[in-house]
Formats: sequence, structure tokens, C-alpha cells
Amino acid sequence: MDLLTLERRAVTVIAWITVLTGAAQWVAGAPLLSLIAPLSPGVTSVTNVTGAHLFSTVGMFMVLLGGITLHAQHRRAALPVVLWWSSAQKLLAAAFVAWGVGRGAFLPIALLVAAFDFASGLLYLDLRRREG
Repeated sequence: MDLLTLERRAVTVIAWITVLTGAAQWVAGAPLLSLIAPLSPGVTSVTNVTGAHLFSTVGMFMVLLGGITLHAQHRRAALPVVLWWSSAQKLLAAAFVAWGVGRGAFLPIALLVAAFDFASGLLYLDLRRREG
């Protein structure tokens, strides 16, 4: 199998992961947010209605970006543009999660998500270069 085929398949898998994790975040924002957000002393729940709603909203956008990336795999003319924007989303998501960890909004375990998004963004850019 050549590298281009491998990259296309990896992007497809990542797009499906994005759709599925985004859908989970969309429908179960509060419980999922509580897994990566720190508790302050004396606080029993880290989530509030606003935070959980915003976390769910991010999940909805993940579903859309993952979906458009999957769709573009079958519309090769659109793929370079979609990969450009999807890579921007992945790289910025990584930066914002890392920033959130630095500010204490997320636990350091969230850096695993940031690392995955960062690597995904680089892969998307490389496939865009090859497809472009």
C-alpha cells in the first residue's frame, strides 16, 4: 500500500473518530466535561449549565467537520479545501486545549486530546499537499 492510500485511510478513520466523539460530546457534554475538568476544593461538580452547553456545542461542530471530511473523500475536487479548513480546526483545537490546561480549565490528561488533534492536523495538511 502506498503512502497516499495510507494517509487517505488514516484521515477517514480520524474523521470517523471526530464524528463519533463529537456526537458523544454533543449528547453527553456534562458527564464528558467532568472527566477532563478539575474540581476546586469543596466543589462536588465542575460543570455548570453554560459550560456543559458550550461543550456540547463544540461536539456538534466536531460532527459537522468530521462529516464534511468524510464527504470530501468522495468529492476529490473539494478535498484540498476541506482538508485545509479541517486541519485549521484540528490545530486550533489542539492549541486551545493546551491553553485550557495551562489556565487550569482542563486536567493535564486533556493534553492527550490536544496531541491527537495536533497530529491529525499535520496529517490533514500533508494529505492536502499530496492531493492539492
